[in-house]
Amino acid sequence: MQAKPLVLSVLLAALAAAPLAASDREEDRRGDGRRHGGPNIIIEPEIDLSRRSRPQTDNPDFIMAEIGRCHAAGIRLFVDCLRPNHGAIMIRRLEACVRSETIPDDRQRVALCIPLAPTP
Repeated sequence: MQAKPLVLSVLLAALAAAPLAASDREEDRRGDGRRHGGPNIIIEPEIDLSRRSRPQTDNPDFIMAEIGRCHAAGIRLFVDCLRPNHGAIMIRRLEACVRSETIPDDRQRVALCIPLAPTP
């Protein structure tokens, strides 16, 4: 007969703990701000969404700096030097003006061929 009080006490303890666990789950669900079954979206507050300004690639100073870097690195062809930032028209215009596909040692010849920067 002693087994019955033990079983009864275990059963009562389980029933007493069950409503607490259910209420804890409801508070967890309500407390995190999510809808039931909704998407889990986390907003990171430290994300920088601003865009850095792009360099003015058609600026004569920018083009001459590129040509100077290419010359120092041993890149001799206009097309190899200017292809990442400029189109074929600009490259062919410079080659035609300098009358060469290679960057001349006298970079002042190139400076005279660069069109003026567009005005905004």
